[in-house]
Amino acid sequence: MSTVSKAIFTKLVAPNKEKLLKLEQLQCQVFRTTFNPHKLKTGAKILSAPLKGQTLANYYGPTDFPSIAKMAKALSTPSFTVINEPEQYRVERVEDLKRRGKGSPKKIREASSGGKGKKKK
Repeated sequence: MSTVSKAIFTKLVAPNKEKLLKLEQLQCQVFRTTFNPHKLKTGAKILSAPLKGQTLANYYGPTDFPSIAKMAKALSTPSFTVINEPEQYRVERVEDLKRRGKGSPKKIREASSGGKGKKKK
């Protein structure tokens, strides 16, 4: 190295923190980014990412897609009935369980006066 380059390197001094912060703030204004001097997590990465909702909605298809029950109701007329096989199977199964005594218990209409509801003293 020459003596001129040595003189230049010896005179270079690192800038102080205040000047670096001002420079960073100016950069943020120019490039329209957020100024975050303390380097805290802000969630800007997530907020600036493209939204995923429409992509997921398109993957799963329309939510107003007609069900079998809706189609049966729409197409049924007095002379033509549409049979909903899954629902018919479910109803027959529930009736069979009730006949064998395995169905859901009946709802209690009024509070019983028996010992179950009383508090112990």
